[in-house]
Amino acid sequence: MHESTVNQKRFEKDPLIRVGVSTRHGMADEIAACPPDGVEYCFPTPTRTRHRFIRSPIKSYLMEFADTREFDVLEAVLSPVITSAPWVCSLDCFEAALAFGFLTFPLPRVTRVGYVNRLFRRNNCKKLLFWSQAARETLYGYGGVTDPVVIDKATVVYPAIRQVSEDFIRYTDDQVKLLFSGDFFRKGGANVVDVFESLQQEYPGITLRICCDEKIDFRSRNRELKEEYLTRIRKNQSIQFGRVSRQRMLGEVLPETDVYLLPTYNEAFGFAILEAMAYGIPVVATNHFAIPEIIDSESDSFLIDISDFDTKNMFRGYAVDAIPLPFRNHVNDQLKAYLRRLIESSALRRTVGAAALEKVRSKFGFGSRNETMSVIYREAVC
Repeated sequence: MHESTVNQKRFEKDPLIRVGVSTRHGMADEIAACPPDGVEYCFPTPTRTRHRFIRSPIKSYLMEFADTREFDVLEAVLSPVITSAPWVCSLDCFEAALAFGFLTFPLPRVTRVGYVNRLFRRNNCKKLLFWSQAARETLYGYGGVTDPVVIDKATVVYPAIRQVSEDFIRYTDDQVKLLFSGDFFRKGGANVVDVFESLQQEYPGITLRICCDEKIDFRSRNRELKEEYLTRIRKNQSIQFGRVSRQRMLGEVLPETDVYLLPTYNEAFGFAILEAMAYGIPVVATNHFAIPEIIDSESDSFLIDISDFDTKNMFRGYAVDAIPLPFRNHVNDQLKAYLRRLIESSALRRTVGAAALEKVRSKFGFGSRNETMSVIYREAVC
């Protein structure tokens, strides 16, 4: 009997679809806690966590799930998997799917594209779920994929974020508290410190929280650059410095934040922006990659225009070794202008924050995602 016929008969008796998620992290836990109707999520144990020959900086890359008794369809997050079951692949960009080499040897892009293309062409690979329109474009722009079978499987499904309790959404007229988090240099932390120090002279009561780890988040081969900013941060009594747990971030830090800053140079999606907007917090970010799909500038947050700068070539990889002065000044000037407006007007913070909250609850709510994913899962198993 054909596999699709077997699956159809099973779902006539038990309409519940069991979806296995390949990797566990904060975003995956939230998805699992808010399943579509008729769907149950689980985190199956891989039968092999590492390919014999392929190596990747992505820890979950090409894991194998040979035991398919726990799930009906597998959702592979950020990288392809090896399985005989129906599966869909959720990607923040196509580069993630190509992040591998042969043992310790790098492989040409055309070779990597060819290998991944064969995985995605297989009948049991049902969909490629890109997190944004910008991400879907990397299938063609970066990957150069022209295979109609693979292209037909590609669609956009925005990530979803939980609805935050009204008790955590707060607006005050007190001195403004600013927040920055993540990879310090790559996400624009240097610009945040530059602008904060400048604005302190005009607004001495403002404070800044930098949720970063000195050893992990200050990735730069330029030792002088790293030490300069660490010294400035430590000396400033209005800056609170140090990474916090996710639980503390969600329960304490974000509810106390008035403006979230992420003038990033490189961003695959911008999930931290969604998390801030879910608390009704105005955001100042750059118009890089998928971020303009999250933020409508001047409406539900603010975007610094960096479209005249080739940040992909300016800042290759994860380590930022130098920040060109024209770029630094351009970002600083726009960041300062937006921040000055937000600091001076509590009414603007409320208006923009409320619009950000509405955007997240509609475009990036679980209702919208679950409606789409329910159809995708059902089509995958039948």
